[in-house]
Amino acid sequence: RERMAFFHFVNCLALAFAPYFIVYKYSGLNEYTTVWRIARAVLGFFLAQLVKLLALATFFPASDGEGFNVLPDLLKSSADVIDVVGMYLMITYFMIGKSEVRYFSTGLGWAAAFSASSRIFIFWSGARGTAFHWRYMQSALESSSDLILYTAMACLVGIASRADLPAGAKRLATVLLAASVFHGFIYQCFFHYLALTSWALVAAKFAFSLALGGGAVVVYSTLNYHAQYYNKK
Repeated sequence: RERMAFFHFVNCLALAFAPYFIVYKYSGLNEYTTVWRIARAVLGFFLAQLVKLLALATFFPASDGEGFNVLPDLLKSSADVIDVVGMYLMITYFMIGKSEVRYFSTGLGWAAAFSASSRIFIFWSGARGTAFHWRYMQSALESSSDLILYTAMACLVGIASRADLPAGAKRLATVLLAASVFHGFIYQCFFHYLALTSWALVAAKFAFSLALGGGAVVVYSTLNYHAQYYNKK
């Protein structure tokens, strides 16, 4: 039983974090940046979370009420704008190289830090103590969803700040960036209003992340088209 529980723990870790290694190794990112630069983004994530905790404790003290309350939870979710500020500072001042490399490195480091801080302890205390349970597998799969989400978020942060971005694409980037900031609140709406649970909730999170990633690709493609158009002129 203990051996099966250990294998379950290892499987959850592999399912959660192997995609990060695969993306870094086989996307070509390892040819343009180092693990140390991605570690900067990891450090930036933890500093941003510290600032976020201070902001939540100062402006959104814990209430006695339980359950889902739209306005308080929406306001608390707005604290995730600190992630946007942190990503912007990381991309602008602490990453070097091509813009795509800086965006991707920041998003990868941010997602890896988020997954490590929110899942390793759960896997250690939960998955290691039971032979098998689907909720740990679901959490491990959600790590890939977070990878897409935070990578898209970092790309949107970098692209939206560019002066050569067309006006229409800038508006779309702003909307997508707002959606990424309030993703936690949106996930709560999935659970409380749409009654999505278990695998349906995992699928909804993946769909949201993929939609955000697709939107980031669309915004970036308009940037390239805009540049090519003016180069021809």
